[in-house]
Amino acid sequence: MLTDLQKRKLTKLFSMYDANCDGSLLLDDFEAIAKKLAGLRGWGARYPKYLNLVSQLTYDWKRIKAGADQDRDGAISLAEWLDYHDQVLSDKEQYSKRVRSLMELVFEVFDENGDETISQKEWGSLLSVYHISPVYAASIFKRLDANQDGFLTREEVLQLIHKFYFSDDPEAPANFMFGPY
Repeated sequence: MLTDLQKRKLTKLFSMYDANCDGSLLLDDFEAIAKKLAGLRGWGARYPKYLNLVSQLTYDWKRIKAGADQDRDGAISLAEWLDYHDQVLSDKEQYSKRVRSLMELVFEVFDENGDETISQKEWGSLLSVYHISPVYAASIFKRLDANQDGFLTREEVLQLIHKFYFSDDPEAPANFMFGPY
């Protein structure tokens, strides 16, 4: 069962995916995110990385919808989103696939220079795509970059995502990955 802190963090995540801010998630929200991500990188509609991104986000939508759309209305409410994550977080295999997919997407789109790391600037780009002011990037990144080397590796991002989903410590740095919750 999700804790109150997990519910708050997952509500924040829901709002990040709700591109049109209407209180429900639809395929249109995921497509809007794909367009924003592509625009950020200057990828045209036929560019292979854009096509891969659309494919990945569409796949994510279908997988989430299949597990979360309890009333089969084609939309995912916040309550359905929370129930879905309660199920996902209790199934280590399903969780692992979901997190790997999320981490790969982050690096595919935001690792602008291809160095296999995410910098503070690149994290700021991530925030801006999801309706979060990049003004938070410096303070967020400072918390996330535990060894203060100026970047996050794939392994560090995987650990942060894990702690975001599972930590019940209100001061855990990973809780602030996407700004205040």
